[in-house]
Amino acid sequence: MIRLYSAGRAEKIIEEYTPWIDTVAERYSIPAACMKAVLRKEIADIDLFDPLADTLVALNWLRYDLRRALRRGEAETPVSRKGILGKLDSSTGYAQIFASTAIGAINYALDRGLEREEELGFSPGERPDRNSARDREKMWRRLQRDRRLNIRTATLNLISAAEEVNGHTDFSRYTPEEYERMFTRYNANTRTVTPYGKETYRYFLKYNDRNNIT
Repeated sequence: MIRLYSAGRAEKIIEEYTPWIDTVAERYSIPAACMKAVLRKEIADIDLFDPLADTLVALNWLRYDLRRALRRGEAETPVSRKGILGKLDSSTGYAQIFASTAIGAINYALDRGLEREEELGFSPGERPDRNSARDREKMWRRLQRDRRLNIRTATLNLISAAEEVNGHTDFSRYTPEEYERMFTRYNANTRTVTPYGKETYRYFLKYNDRNNIT
């Protein structure tokens, strides 16, 4: 695999976005080291195929929108989910988050009062629907161009993952295994700790130690 970011470059990106990461972490009551760890893992793992996948998705959305324009007045064109030529979502941005995942994280936050629609760029009472092609396209394009939103929705997804696999989000009581399960779930739909979860937890310990230096 041809990696696009070195470990050093990943660290510089995290340093650049640390003020924003800290702001988001404080807002959602999650240790900033958690999101820094995820970003460290995800950024350094971005390879040549990731931007190629993004390009394919962008082209497929153009094709989809053209078909939709030609069928104006008809019901929304069904979204194909099969094969690369029907691929309309990809893990994108520094946090490598899918549009459908980001939408789920946003609705999780709205349900629990962690966020308001207006703060996330929606009208009051408006919610994105992961089954809507229009909403998924808008979200995917926002995640690509807005790096702060990318990190913000990824943080919400991490919190959602934490609640799902551990049953609570009191991070002050988390055991090492609970952290590893949370990081694993961010990356994969499993409760069994994976090498991804273990490696990301090691990054968490590193950033957490830095934050605790007085």
